[in-house]
Amino acid sequence: MAKILVVTLHLWLMSTAVATSKSSFSPQRCSFVAPFTRPARLLGELAAQTTSSDESTTTPQQSMDVRELMQLLEKTYPSSHAPIDATNRANKNEKQKWARTRNYLYQYRANLSRSNSDSSSTKPAVKKRTRRNRDPLTIAHLKQIISFLENTFPNHPELQSHILQNTPRIISKHHSIESRLLPAVQFLKELYGDMAGSDGKKGSMFFEAIQRNSNLLLVQGVGYVGDGTTRSEDTTSVGGNSIGSKSVKVEEYLENVVGTQGIAKLKKTQPTLFQLSLGGKVQPAVEYLLSLLLGYVSPLESIPSKQKKLLTKIIINHNNLLQLDVDSNLKSTALFLRDYCDLTDSELGTVVGSNPSILGLAVDGNLLPKMQLLTNILAKGTEQDNSIAESDVTKTALRKSILKHPQILSLSTSNICTKMDYFDSIDVKSNTGKIGNTLAARLLSTAPSVYSLSLAENVIPKVNYLAALWGWHSLSSKLCECPLLTLSMDNIQQTLSFYNMTGYIDLPNEDGTGVSRENASNVRSRYIATSLYNRLLPRWNFLLQEQERKEQLLGVLAENNDDANRLETTKYHLPSSTTPRDKVLLPPLHLLAGASDEVFCRQLNLSLSEYSAFKEEAVPRLKFNSQFDRWLKTGRPIDMIAL
Repeated sequence: MAKILVVTLHLWLMSTAVATSKSSFSPQRCSFVAPFTRPARLLGELAAQTTSSDESTTTPQQSMDVRELMQLLEKTYPSSHAPIDATNRANKNEKQKWARTRNYLYQYRANLSRSNSDSSSTKPAVKKRTRRNRDPLTIAHLKQIISFLENTFPNHPELQSHILQNTPRIISKHHSIESRLLPAVQFLKELYGDMAGSDGKKGSMFFEAIQRNSNLLLVQGVGYVGDGTTRSEDTTSVGGNSIGSKSVKVEEYLENVVGTQGIAKLKKTQPTLFQLSLGGKVQPAVEYLLSLLLGYVSPLESIPSKQKKLLTKIIINHNNLLQLDVDSNLKSTALFLRDYCDLTDSELGTVVGSNPSILGLAVDGNLLPKMQLLTNILAKGTEQDNSIAESDVTKTALRKSILKHPQILSLSTSNICTKMDYFDSIDVKSNTGKIGNTLAARLLSTAPSVYSLSLAENVIPKVNYLAALWGWHSLSSKLCECPLLTLSMDNIQQTLSFYNMTGYIDLPNEDGTGVSRENASNVRSRYIATSLYNRLLPRWNFLLQEQERKEQLLGVLAENNDDANRLETTKYHLPSSTTPRDKVLLPPLHLLAGASDEVFCRQLNLSLSEYSAFKEEAVPRLKFNSQFDRWLKTGRPIDMIAL
């Protein structure tokens, strides 16, 4: 443009100079019109070219008015009525609802200019995946999508706006309503049929599924193929309407495995599953999963009920596995787990049954680095045996850890490393001075489920609580005696409160006074992990009952016997309202918390049959009674008769 102007001015100056040299001052010969004739014509042509070039170079983003599109959406779906004093708040909330749609439109417009500049570039074209050329979105395009939504979801304006707000990509599908959106809607309607939703109304499940996941309208494989054509080879015509026979075959096949209720759940959560090929995807995946669970190949009709329930659970909760290729995905992952961990077919079935999601993990990018990390951790805690190679010992420890807690393979490597570093810090505070046999390795070997717990919300509060009880110097060794960290914080506190109320330890008061670590150190980890309702409370209350019965009997036989003679008739004397504190004789803690029922009764001269009957009757009442909570807080005895 600038060059044209310079040339035009140059021509005008030259013509003016020539005309001036040939003219005289005679009015007949002097003319100032001729010199301007050609430049004027050139300028006129230049203006016309400029106007036409400006019109032809209008950018796509300039022809797409996002504000105009948003105004149409907000006018079509106005916000819910709000009180006058809450108008500003309602407007703010409404803008937030449409924020995703607005951002998508601006991003769409920005991509138009980028694709336009790429197409006009003189650089050698790089072969890319072909895709439909984007055109600017107009009011007419948006009205087509709104009309589609109104016809598909009549009398549901909230659902229509919900789709546009949560799945704004649907606006760009205005060119494929007939080939893509309508087949998807037809497939979903046929899939859900007359299924009732949560409101109990017939046929409402279709609307509820779209409300739950509006992306179902755009998921590839639902009612259409990627090129926009329907699956004519997999459809039949009934009454003029095409019905996907593929989905019917998949539904009939899966119904033999998961039942009618399972099919209903799959339709709610994963309707795209019914659009897969039965012989190419679903059936081979189901049969291979069944072979892993059983350890051998077996038809569906003859599988045991236990494995069938487990297979049903896997299909419903991990239906993404049915979309994977058997040879390149499922089988390769299963063989890697079996070979790396030296698992038998039965053990591999146990691992897959406990954590089916591991079959969907990549071997090289996920499982292999994770296995190497776990192996390195365990290598710091295995005991050296000269007769066995170190690698074999570590591999055996890894196999045991994974069999105890297969879910550890679903954790990220960063998650595992973070917890390993924290457990190493406990070793530093405990001054163990050991390079090997670290706390991280011992926990991974004895209680690998600890690695699946939240560090900030679960592990750290429990560690700090136990450190206040025992001190940091012995914490590392005590945490490995039993899987103590797998217990809940409430469970640990309630058990320690029981020992505190019965006189075995002295817990600190709320102000921090009253702690006695020497006394608390006698409570070993396995005593804290002892079942409160199935062992400690039944035994304690049975001892109290036996003590009261013997005291009543002794009172009848010999009213003049003193306390010393009474204590000689029994090996214990529990604290009660009538027993002086200096006369209390607690049974050994290893008998109360650690011994079996037979040893407990034999050592304390109790009847095993009477205790077993008492325990069977008292445990259900103790477990769901509020008297225990009051006893922990106030010391009020538990009334076994009133239970």
